[in-house]
Amino acid sequence: MARNPLPARTRGPAIPLASTAELAGPARRTLVLRVALAVALLVLALLASETGRSNAAAARGLLAGGGTGVLVLDVSRSIKPAANRTIVNVLQQLIRSQTRLGLVAFSDIAYELLPPGTPSRELRSLLRFFAPVPPRPGSDEVPPNPWSSSFSGGTQISLGLTLAHDALVRAGNPRGSILLVSDLDTAPDDVPRVAQTFNTFRSQGVKFRIVALTPRADNLSLFQNLAGRDAFVPHVSSVRSGVGDTEGALQGRTPWSLIFIAALVLVALAANEHWNGRLPVPRTQS
Repeated sequence: MARNPLPARTRGPAIPLASTAELAGPARRTLVLRVALAVALLVLALLASETGRSNAAAARGLLAGGGTGVLVLDVSRSIKPAANRTIVNVLQQLIRSQTRLGLVAFSDIAYELLPPGTPSRELRSLLRFFAPVPPRPGSDEVPPNPWSSSFSGGTQISLGLTLAHDALVRAGNPRGSILLVSDLDTAPDDVPRVAQTFNTFRSQGVKFRIVALTPRADNLSLFQNLAGRDAFVPHVSSVRSGVGDTEGALQGRTPWSLIFIAALVLVALAANEHWNGRLPVPRTQS
């Protein structure tokens, strides 16, 4: 004896078809679309991840390669007050990077102030020597430079670079990054030593970058020839005044690449809903 079918009220909405063969083509197309959109979404997710990682590296990328390195800071008397804001920018960006680095300060002699591997937050103690004196946010007045009398004489850039590399070698990272922050006004007899130092860095695979502090045109041209134009960090924007403030170290840039990728993800999701969504079936009126 055949079973009675379920009452109509217990069934869900359905499409009255004698056979499902007619749906084979649309089903295959839907499957292809779903796979294609899934692959597209996966690729976009990978692109977003890689772009975000690249942007993050750029945001904290004063040190070439983003690895452990040494900041080589020029504190000679030739450094003009106008350069202090750029120095603050560099220090703040390195602090925000939460990386590990060393610090060498130099004029006609060089001192290793922090060994490689020191947390970058330790640079905060230097900000007060270059930031305007609070509570005058519009002032260019800075506190007395502790190196101005006995330490900051002439300039021997090669000494700072060599000491930084020696520190990296002692730390077991001979190919670590070196960031030179200077007005590039070195002594005439130091120029051949600087050229030799850069050539040594290139031959040994040592990555180096330069932040120029209001340099004279002749000094800038000289160092562009010695180090190469690619070694120079693009312009570092001014920051809001304030000692110890680690926000706004560089002017923000709109992440257009990430915005574009996000828009593509939204388009892909909308396409998936439009073409691959569940087929709406009107409910029967009881």
